[in-house]
Amino acid sequence: MMLVLVLIAAKNSVSAQNLVANGGFEQENICTEYTKNCAPEAWIATSLTSNYYFDDAPSAHEGRHFAGLIAGHLRSPLIRTFLCSRLLCALRKGNRYTIEFFIRSRHPLQDSIGVYFSSNSFMYERRSFRQMSPLLLISDVNSKLSKEWKKISLNFTSTGEENFIAIGSFKKTDYLFNALPDDGWHYYFFIDDLRVTPQDPNEAICSGADSLKAIIYNEDERHTLLEKKRYLYSRTPPQIRKASSTLYRKVDTLIIPDILFASGSYTLVPESHNLLDKFYSRIKILSIDSLVVEGHTDSIGTLGYNEKLSLNRARSVAQYIVSKFPVYSNPVSTRGFANRRPVATNANTTGRQKNRRVELYVFSKE
Repeated sequence: MMLVLVLIAAKNSVSAQNLVANGGFEQENICTEYTKNCAPEAWIATSLTSNYYFDDAPSAHEGRHFAGLIAGHLRSPLIRTFLCSRLLCALRKGNRYTIEFFIRSRHPLQDSIGVYFSSNSFMYERRSFRQMSPLLLISDVNSKLSKEWKKISLNFTSTGEENFIAIGSFKKTDYLFNALPDDGWHYYFFIDDLRVTPQDPNEAICSGADSLKAIIYNEDERHTLLEKKRYLYSRTPPQIRKASSTLYRKVDTLIIPDILFASGSYTLVPESHNLLDKFYSRIKILSIDSLVVEGHTDSIGTLGYNEKLSLNRARSVAQYIVSKFPVYSNPVSTRGFANRRPVATNANTTGRQKNRRVELYVFSKE
C-alpha cells in the first residue's frame, strides 16, 4: 500500500478544470436539419454556409477534429467567421483566468485574432464586429502564426459578466493576402484544444456545470433553423439564466491508481475499499459542496475505448463513495478524459501506469 499512500500525499497537484465544453471539438453535433455530424457540440459558428468543422486526424493538433475560421475572402469584402460557446460556470469578479488554445494559419493574421467575452451570445449581436473590441488579442503575446500548431496563452481578470465566449478576426478592414485561398475563395485560420481555466488552484468547475452542459448540447439548430433563431433573438435576446459560480475551496483529493481496478476493467478490487473507506472517514465531517471524480487512461487502445473505460472507472468510484455517504444530496460529477491529460510520459511502462488513474476531488462551501 506504500504506492497508494504516496499518491494520497500528492493531493495538491490537481490540474485546473476547463470552463468551456468540448474544447477539443471531438464530440460531434448531429444537426437537426440534416441529421449528420456537421458541427462540434457546444460550439456554433456565425457562418451558416461555409465549412468550419474538420475531421482530419493528421491535420488536428490532437484527436480527429478541429475548427477553421474565415478571416477573409478573395472577392467579397469583410467576410469573417466567429466561433461561439457558453461558459459552464460564472467567473468570479476580480479573479484571474487563463485562456489557452492551439492555432495555425498560412497567413499573417496575428494582429487581429482575438477572444471576446459577453453577457449574451455573440450570435445575437446586432452590431458589426467592426464595432467590437476583443478583450484579448494573440498579438498581446507577440506570437506569429505559421502552418504548424502554436500554443497561445492569454491571461485576463474577470468582470463577473462573462457568460459567452467568441473567437475570430476582429480586423476592421480587409486583409491583403499574398497567397492562394485555403478553401474555395476563403482564407482560414485553425484552432484546436481550447481551454479556459482559473489561475487560483483552489478555484474549480461548479457543481452545475454538467446540467448546463446538457442544455448547451441540446441546442442542435444549425443552418436554416439557426438563421431563424438568430433573426428572432437579434430583436429580443433571450434571458440568460446565470450559471453557477465556480467552486472555490478544494479541501481534499484522492488519487486512485490503476492497480486498484481489475485489469482493463472498471471494477474496483477489494483492496480499494479500504482506501476509499479511510477517505470517506476523513471527509464525512466536512461541509461538502461538491464531489468531482475524473478518470484517466494511458494512450494504449482506441480513443473511444479509453473514453468509456475512464468514465466507467470514475462512475464506479462515485457509486462507492455515495453508498458510504447517504447524507450527501448533490449529484457527484463524473468525467472521463481518456488519455488527454497525462501526468507522465506514455512512452514507457512506468509513465503509462501513472497515467492510468482516477482522481477524486472534494470541494467545501465557502
